[in-house]
Amino acid sequence: MKIKNILFLLALALPALVLTSCQSEEDDAFNESSSLRLQQAMNEAKKVLRSAQYGWVMDYYIGDDQQYGGRAMTVKFDSLTCTVASESMPRECTSYYKMSTDQGPVLTFDTYNEVLHELSTPSSTNYEGYHADYEFVVESATPELVVLRGKRIGNYAYLHPLTEAPLDYLAKVNAMRDSIYVATADGMIGSDSVSASFDYDSRTVTFNYTNNSVDEQVPVAFTYTDSGIRLYDDVDVNGTTLSEFAYNGNGMTFSGINAGANNFAMTGSVPDDYVSFEKFAGNYRLLYYVPGNNNDMVESTIDVTLTPSEDGTSYNMSGLNPNFEVVLHFNRQAGRLEWNTQAVGQQGSNIIWLNAMNWASGGNLFPAYTGCGMVTVWNGDSENPVYNWVTNSDVNLTTDSFCFWLTDSSGESLGQFTEWGVNGYVLMLNITSMTKLN
Repeated sequence: MKIKNILFLLALALPALVLTSCQSEEDDAFNESSSLRLQQAMNEAKKVLRSAQYGWVMDYYIGDDQQYGGRAMTVKFDSLTCTVASESMPRECTSYYKMSTDQGPVLTFDTYNEVLHELSTPSSTNYEGYHADYEFVVESATPELVVLRGKRIGNYAYLHPLTEAPLDYLAKVNAMRDSIYVATADGMIGSDSVSASFDYDSRTVTFNYTNNSVDEQVPVAFTYTDSGIRLYDDVDVNGTTLSEFAYNGNGMTFSGINAGANNFAMTGSVPDDYVSFEKFAGNYRLLYYVPGNNNDMVESTIDVTLTPSEDGTSYNMSGLNPNFEVVLHFNRQAGRLEWNTQAVGQQGSNIIWLNAMNWASGGNLFPAYTGCGMVTVWNGDSENPVYNWVTNSDVNLTTDSFCFWLTDSSGESLGQFTEWGVNGYVLMLNITSMTKLN
């Protein structure tokens, strides 16, 4: 009887023992295959990255939620190193990279590369950098497209195979970037109208259209290509997917070139008083006022020179004071120059500012707030151009004047800076116009 009971208990236990044994083998097999799969995925991703004959163009998006838009970069991989160039630094720089696994293949640009880390490195003018990633999860990798996701910021980067030498491609990108300046563009999809407005500073285009009687407004970041622009995300307009556009400068037209959108086109336009970048270069007489007796103002002028930056984004205005130059930002979609509050020098660890203010309302000052300033308005005369300075009305802070101001390194106001001036005055009041001399 005891033997029968023992045999019975053994019979009951055997399936559990077999199940436990099988489960253990399955776990081992699963763990092993999972590890192998990660290794294989990493090896395959690396193989794809190295396979492109000329390397890749990388649509590289920066800032939280792509707030600074995309930049065109090129990158070519060998077994240990990568060679990188970009539209802002069209020269090749080589550094090391590595592949690892962490819930999938991970690509890390782990040694400093002047080109690659330009946008992620803090500077004196941008102490946080541009919130750009240099470590990416490989979401997918095929010879036609590699999709990366930044591990820290989370923006996607897209790698497309190059069909020519990297620097040749970037030269075309920069030529295309400089040729696109339309403020808005309009087109039709069937009987539906579509409009787009461009912000070239943030490299964002906002599409406006009607979907089922609902007005839609969809902003999306973009990157310049050798033929036009490519969007960060697809935009679906009533069944038509917009993703990539070719640009024709002669007609200022954007033509869809992705599948399903090749019959769609938008025609661009600019404001009537638009002034192209190159026309601002030259010498000017700047009209403004200085304090007089009994709180009145006295007219004053000074000759200044506007010199264009190499990248076509700004002008340096010299002549106000030998200690500094003023940077005038070019608003590409509006065709205007912008003169905003800016740091112009240092005194020890303190910062010297040319600071926007409102003299008309009692001398209100907006210390170190770089959104305040003035913009040009052209008089419409091509032969004798005059550019009037008007407030940019940023957040309703009206600007009509500038003064020299001092802050410490933390931004704490230290009062008026009296050691520098323009024609002997620390105040430039009611800045009025610039008349071109030649």
